[in-house]
Amino acid sequence: MPDRRIRRKQTAGVSNVEAGGALREICNRNFNVVTLINLLIMTAYYLIFVTSTAYAREAYLASLSTAGFTAGIMVIGCLAGRFVTGNLLSFFGCRAVLFAGIVLYAASIAGFFLVDSLPWLFAQRLWAGVGVGVIGTATGTIVAYAIPQRHHGLGVSLFSMSTALALALGPFLGISLSNRISYAALMQVNVGIALACLLIFFGLAALPSMPHRHRSLFSLNSYIDPRVVRFSLVALVVCLSYGCVQAFMTSFAAERSLSGPASLFFLLYAAAALATRPLTGRLFDTHGENVIFYPILLLTALSLILLARAHSSWMLLLSGLVLGMGFGNFQSVGQAVSLSLVSRSRFAQATTTFFIFFDLGIGLGPYIFGFLVPSLGYGGMYQSLAFTVLAGLGLYYVLHGRIAGGGA
Repeated sequence: MPDRRIRRKQTAGVSNVEAGGALREICNRNFNVVTLINLLIMTAYYLIFVTSTAYAREAYLASLSTAGFTAGIMVIGCLAGRFVTGNLLSFFGCRAVLFAGIVLYAASIAGFFLVDSLPWLFAQRLWAGVGVGVIGTATGTIVAYAIPQRHHGLGVSLFSMSTALALALGPFLGISLSNRISYAALMQVNVGIALACLLIFFGLAALPSMPHRHRSLFSLNSYIDPRVVRFSLVALVVCLSYGCVQAFMTSFAAERSLSGPASLFFLLYAAAALATRPLTGRLFDTHGENVIFYPILLLTALSLILLARAHSSWMLLLSGLVLGMGFGNFQSVGQAVSLSLVSRSRFAQATTTFFIFFDLGIGLGPYIFGFLVPSLGYGGMYQSLAFTVLAGLGLYYVLHGRIAGGGA
C-alpha cells in the first residue's frame, strides 16, 4: 500500500511537470498578445451587440425588427470578414492582416460619430462587423501557428477562453454602462478599446514560419477548405440553439419574472466554460474529439430542456452552468478539430470555414426558431432546440464521429 501511494504521487508529479511545461510552451509572447487583443475586441463587440437595438429605437424611433437589424448586420459583416480573410492571410501574412483588421475596426467605430441616419448606422455596424471577422480569423490563425501542434487542443481551449470571458464582460459592461453614461460616451469607450489593441499589436514578436500558397482570388477553395465543411455543418446545426439563447433571453426572462437572475445567466455560463475548457483541451490532445463531443452535445441539449422548464431562479442558473459545460466547450474543441483536418498551409482556410458556419448558425437561429414562439411559447421553442441539438449529435456521428481518430 505505501509503495502504491508513492507511485501515485510520482505519477501526479510527472503529470504536473508535463502540464506546466505545456503551459510554458503555449503561453508564449505571441499567444499572449493575440489572446489579449481577442479578449478586448470581442468584449467591445458584445458590448455594442447588446446595446444596439435600444439605441436605434431611441435615437431613430425604429421598429423592433429594424432596430434588431443593427445588431444582426454586425453578424453579417463578421461573416463577410471571415470569408475573405482566409485568402488574404495567404497573400499578405498574419501580421499585416491583423493590423489592417484592427485599423478597420477602430475607423468604423470612430465613424459612429459621423452617423446621422439609420442607413448610415447600418453601414457603420456592417464595417465594424467586418473588422471583428478579420481580427478573429487572424488571431485564431496566429494562435494555430504559435502553439506547438501536440498541444493544439489545450492551446486553442485556453485561447478561446478569452471569447468566453468576453461573452460575460461585454453584455455586463454594456448594460451597466448604458445606465450610467450616454451612448456617445459608450462608443468613446469602444474607440479607446480599439486604440489599446493597436498599441498591444506592436508587442507581437517575430511569427513562426507559415507556409503560404498564393491562390486565385476567384476560387472558392482559396477562402474555405472543403475538408472542414462536412464537420462545420454540425456547428451550423448546434449553433442555432445558442443564437436563440442569446437573442431571446431578455424577453424569456421577463415573461417568467426572472429578469434579475437572468443577468447572471451568462456570467455562470462563462464561469463554467472557463473552468472546463482546460480539461476538455487536454482530453482532446490525449484521447481525441469523440470523448468530448458526445458529452458536450448531450449537456447542451440538457441545458435547453432545463431552460424550457425554468420557472425558478435556481433552474435558470443551473441551465446556464450546464450550457457553459456543454456548448461553452463546443467552439474551442470544434476549432481544434478543424485544424486537425488540414495541413499547416491551410490553417487560415480551416479557421475561416469553421467560424463561417459557427456564426451563420448563431445568426440564423433567432430568425428560424423565432417563428415558433407565437404558437409554442419560449418553452416550446427551447425544447425544439434541444431536439435539434440531439439531431446535431447524430449528424456529428454520421459526418465525422465514426471516422474520427483516437487522439495523440
